[in-house]
Amino acid sequence: MSKNLPILFKHYKELHGKVPWTSILTNIPTPIDRLRSLENHFDNFQGEIYIKRDDICHNLYGGNKLRKFEFIFAYIKKKRKAVMTFGGIGTNHGMACAIVSKMFNLKCHLFLIQQPLTWHVQRYLLLFDYFGAKLRYAKGYGSIGLKALFFKIFHPKTFLILPGGSIIFGKGNPLGVVGFINAAFELKEQIDKGIIPKPDALFVAGGTGGTSAGLIAGIKLLNLKIKVYIVCVTDERAINPKAIQNNANKALLYLQNIDDAVPKIQVKEDDFKIIYGYIGFGYGVKTKKSQDAVDLVMELEGKNNGFKLDTTYTGKTMAAMFDFIQNIENSRKKVLFWNTYNSNDLVKYLKEIEFDYKRLPKKFHRFYKNLSFQCWQIKNCPDNIKLKCNAYLNDEYRCWLIKKCTKENKVKCESFKKLNQAIEYE
Repeated sequence: MSKNLPILFKHYKELHGKVPWTSILTNIPTPIDRLRSLENHFDNFQGEIYIKRDDICHNLYGGNKLRKFEFIFAYIKKKRKAVMTFGGIGTNHGMACAIVSKMFNLKCHLFLIQQPLTWHVQRYLLLFDYFGAKLRYAKGYGSIGLKALFFKIFHPKTFLILPGGSIIFGKGNPLGVVGFINAAFELKEQIDKGIIPKPDALFVAGGTGGTSAGLIAGIKLLNLKIKVYIVCVTDERAINPKAIQNNANKALLYLQNIDDAVPKIQVKEDDFKIIYGYIGFGYGVKTKKSQDAVDLVMELEGKNNGFKLDTTYTGKTMAAMFDFIQNIENSRKKVLFWNTYNSNDLVKYLKEIEFDYKRLPKKFHRFYKNLSFQCWQIKNCPDNIKLKCNAYLNDEYRCWLIKKCTKENKVKCESFKKLNQAIEYE
């Protein structure tokens, strides 16, 4: 029996062997850190801030998707030969799909649409290819839907994973949500062991809603009475009260039908709160609040604790949490931030392929031509210089932060001028 057997199976014995599951995670339970420097940064805040480190749930690629994939891929690998999914050209979900598919020797097909072009996008497109995914480009969701439909018709043994591994518009498999019901049980064990006091509030990014729905359902099963705050970072059609309830309750019903011991409860709207107003002009678009949150967390906590946030999901969620704790009504609360972003370094894989975008299908080449997000590209550094530089291929495109440039050096630097101008907010 695997030592990583879901805690959910230990509580409800009938689930074991009937709910598909395979061991993927290599570092669970994921640690919980207290962010004391961040607490001290806010003058009137007298509460406590914690972070759940799902960013390191696996030694290759962390983040929230792998918890879902322990259940989803257990089903897939017994019945199918390949997986397909879709998302933006810099999709974290697509990256996780490519990596886990490779683990199980399954073919992975990614159908990708445009999103704001960033250094993150350029890196991820190459990494999709590195991990063996086959890339297909479409101009929008209508086009991508048709392409995916025709592909599925001619490749019936390919399993479609909806974005985020979630239930969308009532469609999809509840297994991904079950992964985060199990995560809530993991949190309960850490509370019982005194690793963290019971939080008053839990903050999590809301992309497709599967992660938050699972946490809400698990917390309700355990009667923990923790308010879950979902920060909308994508289309409100996916992140709205009805969609979250449907996600949670479909997963609960699935478990209840297998094991009578699972309480016959349902998630209600007052079990959680959705926070809007942090997405900016759209999915993937940077906002100043998000970038400021990413930078503040890195300066005060990330450098020492080895984690980072992104500007699309977790930065916007952290910005919302900052506003929450600065409200006098919340100044003494215990708050838990669930980090859904990967913190593992992927630079070594980019170095192996020497950042060669011509490996990609031709439709993706235009995302690299005359579009430089790194100083070594702007300066056209030779190999003997860039290979020794700690800014080369680093996920942080603002090279002056990595090199700790002085104000005088930045003013004179061509790279600083061009890259600083390229930073666009809402």
